Amino acid sequence: MSRAGEHIENFKLTPGAHGKFDVIIDGTVVAEHRHTPEAHLFPDLQDMMKAINERIGQPA
Repeated sequence: MSRAGEHIENFKLTPGAHGKFDVIIDGTVVAEHRHTPEAHLFPDLQDMMKAINERIGQPA
């Protein structure tokens, strides 16, 4: 939020089962926290910031 906050009008946090979360921008999932039987797979921060920056017109 500190990098892109001035370009974001609003956001919503909705708890999911077992700590699952998705980052959705304008209806498109750009990052997700997934579960497999062996691991919790967290979104890559650089990939997530790149997707956010692309949508708000900021350089990566």
